[in-house]
Amino acid sequence: MEAWDVVVVGGTVAGLRAAIAAHDAGASVTILEEGAIGSGGASTSVEGFAVSLNETNYDGHAKDTIAVGLGQCDETTVRHRTASAFDHLAELERWGLVLRRGKNGLPLLSSGPGQTQSRVATTGDTTGRELHSLLEEQCMKRTISRRGDMQSLSLVTESNEVTGLITLDVQRGEMVALKAKSLILATDGFESAWNGGSGGTGLWLASDAGVSLNNLEFVGWNPLSMQMHGLQLPFAILDDGAAVRSASGSDIEFSSEGGISEASQSLLNSGEQCVLDARVLTRGTPVWYGDTSERVSSRLGGQMSETVIPISPQVSTTIGGVPCDKTGKVSSHAGLFAAGDCACSGFHGADMAVGNRLLESLDGGSNAGASAAEHAADSQFSDSDAIDSALTVAADRFGKLLAATDSGMTRGQVSTQLNSIMSDSMGVSREGTSLTGAAERLSQLAETQITLSDESPVMNTELVEVFRLEGMVRVSQNAVESAMGRVESCGSHQRSDE
Repeated sequence: MEAWDVVVVGGTVAGLRAAIAAHDAGASVTILEEGAIGSGGASTSVEGFAVSLNETNYDGHAKDTIAVGLGQCDETTVRHRTASAFDHLAELERWGLVLRRGKNGLPLLSSGPGQTQSRVATTGDTTGRELHSLLEEQCMKRTISRRGDMQSLSLVTESNEVTGLITLDVQRGEMVALKAKSLILATDGFESAWNGGSGGTGLWLASDAGVSLNNLEFVGWNPLSMQMHGLQLPFAILDDGAAVRSASGSDIEFSSEGGISEASQSLLNSGEQCVLDARVLTRGTPVWYGDTSERVSSRLGGQMSETVIPISPQVSTTIGGVPCDKTGKVSSHAGLFAAGDCACSGFHGADMAVGNRLLESLDGGSNAGASAAEHAADSQFSDSDAIDSALTVAADRFGKLLAATDSGMTRGQVSTQLNSIMSDSMGVSREGTSLTGAAERLSQLAETQITLSDESPVMNTELVEVFRLEGMVRVSQNAVESAMGRVESCGSHQRSDE
């Protein structure tokens, strides 16, 4: 049986940064990725990185973050994250990240919802993707183990201490048990519950192990989204001449004092279809949006310089998740840590400021990796009894799914119903009757048997999607319950019946 000091679940920005920090602290590390190696950076591709570069200190950044969080932030975490931003940016530049620069030679900073000062550094419209690639290079230089197509199924715990992990090797169709002194959850959030696809593994792994998830009612609504095409656009383009307009031609301004969900609300308040007009950008800037231009062209059939882009709010990420402190430590389970989109450290609060998502991933990942390595150095590997027992349970579930009859619903049908329930009841605006109905429908969905068309255990991606989808339904149930419990409007959780 394999044994590692630190196992990282998720090849995201947070996961890679956590692995680097754990390795540099002397721990043996492996990264388990659900999909192909390198697929974990897609969700943050257009994000920028918030840093107080042109300010005397980080106080303004911290105050903006706390204001956007509407009383739901952990101030200690906020101050730690914002204070560390400059060091993270400097480190990334030493590693080779090429940022947009102004005439003074310094990184060119843009503004956006939640930032009262220009403090978002970018590489154009591919910041998150380039940052992810850079971290991959650093992992390769350190020869950190990375394994793709490894679907994590369950955490192994003994007396509220994490001692290992059960995974499915998708390519071979075999269950794999790993011992771990420390385990870091660093997957995406559960935005797929609205948008389709799969995700949220870190959340349902933690929840299934007995961790109480926090603040699941809060999500990040990105107003600059082509919802029908699944494309999200960079906020920095608004500083380069683009404008948001209603169908009647009125300009819509996003407040610098509210987060991205408040900006989404401003679109809905217009009562009209809104568009992003990027036909005339500031001279010399279109080159920074080549990827966006190409994607818009492939979806709309026209050039970004010739046509306006229809936009509407879409969930870009979720804010609540696995509760942890600024070091990533999950207090209820020794040896368990969380970072990135699946974590709830108290940094964002009830809404999210532009540029803070990548900051949370980098600082949260770095801290979680260092903390996990420290815990591993003071721990011993457990015996194999609990892991063998968990492996038996997982194998039994695996076999039952493969042997399921055709009397249930297909994976696609369940996924479509889940997306419909969450979009209808957990949208930008919510009300009690709809949430109650959603809870009932999700309860029924959770009891539904999902049938498979492929009975082979080898490279059965349909089976993997079923594992993820069942977990997503359980997390969605928790999210609706959290939304029902918060009867007042707060940030990204807006009640129409308060």
